[in-house]
Amino acid sequence: MAISHTFSSLCIIRTSRAKDGKAPVYLRITVDGQRAEISVKESIPVDKWNSAKGRMKGNSEEAKSINKRLDNWETKVKEFHNTFIRDEKRINAQALKDAVLGVAEKDDDFLAYFDAHEKEVKSKIGIEYSAGTHKNYVSTRKHLEKFIPKYYRGQTLRLKDLDYDFLAKFETYLKLEAGNSINGSIKHIQRVKRVIHVAIIRGKLDRDPFANFQTKKEKTNREYLSQHELLLIENCQLERPVLRKVRDIFMFICYTGLSFSDLAELNEDEIAIGMDGDLWIRLDRNKTGTVVNIPILPPAKVILDKYSDHPEAKNKGTLLPVLSNQKMNKYLKEIATACNINKPVTCHIGRHTFATTVTLCNDIPVETVSQMLGHTSLRTTQIYAKVIEKKISKDMSKLKLLYGNQSSDQASNQ
Repeated sequence: MAISHTFSSLCIIRTSRAKDGKAPVYLRITVDGQRAEISVKESIPVDKWNSAKGRMKGNSEEAKSINKRLDNWETKVKEFHNTFIRDEKRINAQALKDAVLGVAEKDDDFLAYFDAHEKEVKSKIGIEYSAGTHKNYVSTRKHLEKFIPKYYRGQTLRLKDLDYDFLAKFETYLKLEAGNSINGSIKHIQRVKRVIHVAIIRGKLDRDPFANFQTKKEKTNREYLSQHELLLIENCQLERPVLRKVRDIFMFICYTGLSFSDLAELNEDEIAIGMDGDLWIRLDRNKTGTVVNIPILPPAKVILDKYSDHPEAKNKGTLLPVLSNQKMNKYLKEIATACNINKPVTCHIGRHTFATTVTLCNDIPVETVSQMLGHTSLRTTQIYAKVIEKKISKDMSKLKLLYGNQSSDQASNQ
């Protein structure tokens, strides 16, 4: 059943943009009160314009020629309007404008639309998105590039072709063929769903084809270093200078909780004197845009002082000579082996270590840890809030003492 709506098209002039007595002409498309305008590349003398008819006054050859071209513009938008009705496509002013300008067909292609979103994310790095977020979209795009030709041979997959089955097949491909974990697969699916959400907001789709598709994350044990392991790395005798440098930077993460992207860009402007007279890190997190305030613990201060004049850091305008994430993790693997630590030591495990061994296990409230990590939800921090045996024993000691005393009192009264 067709959905009723209002539609009109009219040529107008912009007198505010008039030059030498001539004003530019625009084709105004209105659907349900919403407008979109197209410049038709014509300029008309303001005193020769008929606003009611949306045409140039007079019977001169110039007027006839211009009015004919304006007729063609209006005819074109009306034809697309009729086509949209026939094909039961969502009708709005922007969609009709895109169709008239010849961009609708490209936007209808799913991969082309995904590419456009990826480029938009890239253009907003440092404003709304981090470089890591853009990198993740590129990764998802690579999977789609392999998946679609295999499961939809010879087809141009349009936005309106997407359905529940598409996402179900993509999930199977990610897990069984691309070798992604359950949680890794979910991240790729979430990016696809995000792109479709944007398409709906911008009127490219009138419904969510994935509305009923549900995913369930797998509970994982987030690795972190114990106090003993932290000391092993800190005191390990490393011969190669690059390993010693990587070790220092990793220890800085363990004592500040910074993410790799925030650490790599940390500069002098993000170090301030706190109300306690000590140094603090104050920055906007790349990932969430939240402001974090982290007191600099003595071990982290020692590392900052050590690299205060390091040429690599000075050339980059940063406080530490941070390598790429890939190289850092490669060298950390060597360091872990040298320390006989059988854990996947990475930069991110340093952040976990700060959240658990350095803070929570030393009775820092989870709310405080959440603020220092820059989390937007306390639930996110609670994932890091590992309850380890040492802390359980410490928390239960008072309870043991209480019940121990009660038992003694009962025995003496018998």
